[in-house]
Amino acid sequence: MSAFPPPQLQYKLALVKLQQNRLARISLWRSCWIIICTMGLGLAATLPYWRIKHQSQIQIDGEKLVSQNTIYAALNFTYPQFIWTVNGIDLTQKIESLPSVEVAKVNKQILPPQITISLQEKAPVALATFQGKVGFLDSQGEWIAQEFYSNINDNYLLPKLKVTDYKTTLRTTWSKIYQLISLYPELEIDEVHWNQSNSLFLNTKIGQVFLGSELSRLEQQFKIMAKLKNLPAYLESSQIDYIDLSNPDVFLIQKY
Repeated sequence: MSAFPPPQLQYKLALVKLQQNRLARISLWRSCWIIICTMGLGLAATLPYWRIKHQSQIQIDGEKLVSQNTIYAALNFTYPQFIWTVNGIDLTQKIESLPSVEVAKVNKQILPPQITISLQEKAPVALATFQGKVGFLDSQGEWIAQEFYSNINDNYLLPKLKVTDYKTTLRTTWSKIYQLISLYPELEIDEVHWNQSNSLFLNTKIGQVFLGSELSRLEQQFKIMAKLKNLPAYLESSQIDYIDLSNPDVFLIQKY
């Protein structure tokens, strides 16, 4: 037997070796290319262009009553900051911590680097005094200090409804009262007042109405007020001290 392989086998072995060398070179170039691309992307990601460097790169949409300065202060954003490292959830929570903001949404844009904040404000439905301070109430009974509506100016139509001596313990009750006030606009209720014993008074078209402190029958009390809407035609309001509806089954007119 010959110690050397036949020419045909030698050719096949040489061909396999060439293919192995070619694949090795391709693999080497591929690895080099991946390393170069990775380094390039890493370098590009750290360029100053991708940073949020000033306040003008944070856009705010939807604000009418809450000033942009109030929102920027709540964000407490640190400049500069790479757009990749900005925590949108954290920014959303900071904005929604403002009592005057209902919902906020934060969107990040890469080209150009920018943050857009969309928000929905809580609509003030009444002026309210709380612990000696003047502020606003929303429909759910949350008291909001004036400074959180710092965009309110002379052109803004303030709520006509006033609430005096509001307490946070009355939040659920207020929500029901406001719903009923909205259902009976003909009563022209312009003031809601609780006294020291938490008894409720309403200033209405028919005069001052006393509803008492037990408010489980509010709907019935409002229905009776609606039936009395023509009372001023028969009895002058100057003669009436208040109308007692604390017991809606038997209402009393207290005269001066």
